[in-house]
This record gives sequence, structure tokens and C-alpha cells, in this order.
Amino acid sequence: MAAVAHPARHRVFVLATTAIAVDTLMFSAIVPALPTYQRSMGLSATGVALIFAAFPVAQLLVALLLPRWVDQAGRRKALAAGAVLLALSGVAFAFATDPMTLTIARAVQGGAGALLWTGALASVSDVYPSNQLGFRIGLAETAGGGVGLMGPLLSGILIDQIGLRATFLAISVIPALLALGPLLTPETARPSASSPSIIAGLRGVARSRGARAGGLALVLLAIVQAMLEPLLPLDLAERLGLQSTGIGLVLALGTATLFFGAPLGGWWSDHAGRRLPLIIGGVVTAISLPFVALGPAWWVTVAFAACLGGAGVLAAPAGPLFTEAVDDMGHAGSYGLSAAALVVVYSFGYTVGPLVGGGLRLVLSFQAVTVAVAVVVAVGTAVIAITLPRTGR
Repeated sequence: MAAVAHPARHRVFVLATTAIAVDTLMFSAIVPALPTYQRSMGLSATGVALIFAAFPVAQLLVALLLPRWVDQAGRRKALAAGAVLLALSGVAFAFATDPMTLTIARAVQGGAGALLWTGALASVSDVYPSNQLGFRIGLAETAGGGVGLMGPLLSGILIDQIGLRATFLAISVIPALLALGPLLTPETARPSASSPSIIAGLRGVARSRGARAGGLALVLLAIVQAMLEPLLPLDLAERLGLQSTGIGLVLALGTATLFFGAPLGGWWSDHAGRRLPLIIGGVVTAISLPFVALGPAWWVTVAFAACLGGAGVLAAPAGPLFTEAVDDMGHAGSYGLSAAALVVVYSFGYTVGPLVGGGLRLVLSFQAVTVAVAVVVAVGTAVIAITLPRTGR
């Protein structure tokens, strides 16, 4: 269904992109701090991975409650509430001195992410037609994520210069300012949109073959990210002896390609169908993933970039596939449902990722863990190729 051109389309897009940027910045800022938390709290690599899992668990639980509220209360309230929670999570990270406090801070951050991403993606879906959503959602993720990439580099430098507590107190000001953003844009939710219950809505979305393929792609992206984010910084510190600044630089440079892959895959899927980007992205991700655990820092950066770039292309068609599924259900305009469904599916994969990575790391080397996850991605890509028809758009 093509959306009518919205008079404030550009302002809506800028706010959605900014929300994604701030969430990505705060989310990724913790990565260079992980070795510091690990040393001060006496945590194992598996313990760090399990604490990381608090983020997607909270994100999943909050997202399950969101669709009707975001459709009825509006996108602006979701964005403002998410920004406030994100600022509070940054303060909690500053004062975390034990694993429980750190876990709570990570969980609050996950709930904030659910609110921000659901509000942002729903608002973009409100004002752009379906045949532009792959590119527009990907562009919002790229522009937002590109700014968010400053998180690891900024926090890594600040932690080395002023310490962990002062760093997180300083960057918590950013989401506090974001909370004012919704005052500058109009509400885009459609008052007449009928929104089903979350269970009925998810069941309806799951009946779409396209949504199932896109959902699996999103899960694979989340598993790869959630496995690498806690384990790769530890490997860089232990195997290569990098400090916070070096770890932040590798993570920032490598992750940059994820946000270039997203609009590329979205544009590709808008013009040539959803199937081919899903398959090519999965193949690139599976092939490059094992090389992340090998070689010096420059080699790790290149392999990490190839892996996440492929994953960005792989996951890009998921947004429009979910939106199209909601339209096909007869609930056009209920894009709080499609956005929340995306967050639920991604959160599920992000919950599985640390459990898989942390569990395998108990018995395997980091290199062996990357090989095992690469096999999972390869199998998942094969399932996607079978699930989505060749003519599927």
C-alpha cells in the first residue's frame, strides 16, 4: 500500500534517524568498557556474554507490550519515553560496581531500545510507500548508525582519559536532549488504524512467507552481532593486547559496513525483489565470519567489516517484508505492529546470540565459536532461499 506524501516527511525521517543514532551510540559505547568491567568484577568471558543478554531479553519483553500502545498513544510518546530510559541507563552504567547493577543497566537500555526503534520504524512506515521502505529504513539505520559508530571510539578515548564513570555520565546527556525531539515533529500515527492484539498480530505476520524469510534473516543478523559484541573485544584485549581506544577503533571501523550494507540491501530489494539480497548477504556473512578470529588487528577489522556488511544486506529486506505482511492482513497503518514485530524478532535473535556464544565459549576457542555460528548462518540462508519464492518481493 502506498502512503500519501506526508507534509512533515523530512522532519519525521530526521527524528527517526536521530533516535536510531542515539540508541546505537549508547548501545555501542559500552563495548570498550567491557574489559574494564570484566577485570573490576572478576567476570569470565561467558559471564560478560550472559550480562549482555539482559539487553535483548528486556527489549523483547517491552516490544511485546508495544504495538497497540504505539498505534494508539502515538510514535512521539514512544520516542520520548525511550530517550528518558536511555539516559537513565547511562547513569546506571556509570555507577555499576557489581554484576547485578550492570545487568539492570543493560536491561533498562534494552527497554529503551524497544521504545525508540518501534517508534522510529513505525513513523518511517507511516510516511513512505512500501516500494521505498527498503531504502528508507536502511537509510535511517545507516545515517543513524553512522553517527552511532562514534560510540565505541568516543567512549574508548574518554575512558582512557577521564575514567569510566565520568564517561557514561557525560554521554548520558545526549539521550536526555533527544527526549525534546518529539516536540518538534507532528504525530504520524493514523487514528483510524485498526491494531490487533500482539499475539494475533504476530500470528498474522508469521503466516506470510516473506515475513518468515525476513524474520529469519533478522535473527541471523542478531545472533552474529550478539555473539561478536561481547566476545570480540575480549579476544582483541587478550590475544592482541589492545586497549580501550584500539578496541573501540576496530569495532567502529568494522561496524561501519553494517550501516552501508543496510541501505544497499534495501535499495536492491526495492528494485530487484527481496530474495537475492537475502541470499547473497547470508553467503557473505557465513564465509567471512571465521576470519574475524584470525590475524592482526587490521585483518580482524577487514573480516569484521565484511561479515557485518553482508549481514546488513541480509537483514535489509526484513522491514518492508513485515510492513507488506501487515498490509496484506488488512491492517494498513498499524505499523506499530510491524515495527514491534521487527524488534521482537531481532530481540529474540539477540537473546540467543550471547547464550550461543557464551555457551560455546565454555568448551571451544573463540575461533571455533565463529566457525560454528558461520554454519548456523549458512543453514539459515538455505532455509530462506527455500522459504521465499523466486518472484517474491
